[in-house]
Amino acid sequence: MKNKINSGYRYVFGPVPSRRLGVSLGVDLLPAKICTLNCIYCECGKTKTLTTDRKEYVPAGKVESELRDCLSGNPDLDYITFSGSGEPTLHSCMGELIKFLKYDYPNYRVALLTNGTLLHEPAVLKQVLDADLVKVSLDAGSVESFVRINRPHNALELSKITDGLINFRNIYSKELWVEVFLVKNINDNKTELEKIKGFIKLIRPDKIHLNTLDRPGTESWVEAVEGAVIADISRCFDDTALIYKPETAGRIFGNNVNAFILSTVKRRPCTALDVSHILNIGENEAEKHLDILSESGEIEKKCMPRGVFYFKRE
Repeated sequence: MKNKINSGYRYVFGPVPSRRLGVSLGVDLLPAKICTLNCIYCECGKTKTLTTDRKEYVPAGKVESELRDCLSGNPDLDYITFSGSGEPTLHSCMGELIKFLKYDYPNYRVALLTNGTLLHEPAVLKQVLDADLVKVSLDAGSVESFVRINRPHNALELSKITDGLINFRNIYSKELWVEVFLVKNINDNKTELEKIKGFIKLIRPDKIHLNTLDRPGTESWVEAVEGAVIADISRCFDDTALIYKPETAGRIFGNNVNAFILSTVKRRPCTALDVSHILNIGENEAEKHLDILSESGEIEKKCMPRGVFYFKRE
């Protein structure tokens, strides 16, 4: 099978079916969890190291070696995606790794999922330009909501971030998406949405994604915005918004199912149905593997509106 990927990699994970990107091979450049933000909704949990310091958090050479090994099998992928346990632009060699992929494996499209907080820095902007697609986050139009939702490092300012995103769009000619994560009773009101919309008009993204809580977030009190409300909000964005729905089919699996599941839920909590889609196995079979991992204490579970989610035990 083309997509039978070694589940023992430390920095490369998946492939997984993505709501945005089809079949996506993940590249995780940070130990869990190092980020510029400590968002209240993050599926990766609380930020352990809140920082804006850029350095080589994991060895770039080892990441490149795993990618070479993985891609030697010519897997069927829609994207190779820099994402995972923290903010990928914090890694000082991210740009070199993107260049390596574009030079040595030009048949693959490269995506970057970033919170966009460092794109105002010239060094970061330069490293991002070779990516085929960049998805940035913008959850707030006011400083108050930015602090409440994203809980940023104290060196970050909303105005500097938005100016950086506007400048980035003026330089970056490839695909740019903006995601707005909606949190009930915080940024789902007309005043806040108008401010966000004002920034987005200046950023001029190719797509706008509206998202809300689907997996367990960092804070238990965070509530999802109802689907009908999101539909109304999408009209506020001139019908350009894409409303997220749960993932559907996958066409991939790993050779060691339990290790693959651990690698996946380490970075994103999943239901048994999610796992069955990712591994292309029956839901009952997925539940059996999850029960084994749960009984061994390697994963935990938490009830959410969409079902029981499993995530790796700390």
